[in-house]
Amino acid sequence: MGGVARLEKTEALYRIIAHGFDRIAPAYDERYSARTNPVMAWMRGESWKILRRLLPPGGWVLEIGCGTGEDTEALARAGHRVLATDISVDMLRRARARAMAAGLLDRIAFVAIPAGHLAALQPPEPFDGAYAGFGALNCEPALEGLAEALSALLRPGAPFILSVIHPWCLLEALGHLRRGRFRAALRGRGTRWTLATLPGPNGERIAIPMRPLSASALQGVFAPSFRLEQAMAFPLFLPPPSMADLLRRHPALFRILEVLDRKLRARWPWRDGGDHLLVVLRRR
Repeated sequence: MGGVARLEKTEALYRIIAHGFDRIAPAYDERYSARTNPVMAWMRGESWKILRRLLPPGGWVLEIGCGTGEDTEALARAGHRVLATDISVDMLRRARARAMAAGLLDRIAFVAIPAGHLAALQPPEPFDGAYAGFGALNCEPALEGLAEALSALLRPGAPFILSVIHPWCLLEALGHLRRGRFRAALRGRGTRWTLATLPGPNGERIAIPMRPLSASALQGVFAPSFRLEQAMAFPLFLPPPSMADLLRRHPALFRILEVLDRKLRARWPWRDGGDHLLVVLRRR
């Protein structure tokens, strides 16, 4: 009975998350695309550098949580074949329209599916790598099932590149300290499920269930089939995408903080202080 109850709870959570992202989809690119948000432009650029370095030329790539398809398009333009998945049908509709406008539909297939259901996929061959960017896995309640599925879907030695919202952010902690909130500064965001509010159309705020994830939590879930190869704050000193206006007003500050980010983001303890955490796992 406990297993049935957990399954029903997971499926109910999937429905809530899918509905929330369907509502966010029309406004997502306006707020979070590389074209409109300088922090997202930087973060996507950093992600693409790592993807180019780790994915084999012309590889077969599984993308988890493709959203409106900005990274999907970049992967296809780089010569990869992509199976792009997302829990949100409306996000996928926009990703497909983007691919069609770019003339890339011959390199991309789209599937509406939660990450926890990826075991249902039957690809013609194992994937050469997988990618889950910008918090897609923070909204996944069945990470253990995803880890098991990826161990079967990826070739041995294939990379899994992901970025997740982290439990503790240095800039947020400094903001709490300025206001005298010492316990909040130490506690951070925590690791429990909570509601994150994201902007939707017409100024609407839409709540999405999510939980912050640390490198150790990811390592625990994905072992023994994957080993942790790299982890870094993403970003560390640059403000999060929601504070992009700060960098628009102070471009010189952006250049200074970028230098510090590149120098310290992968070093302990700095790597555990970013708004997001970028992780590379390697299939054993």
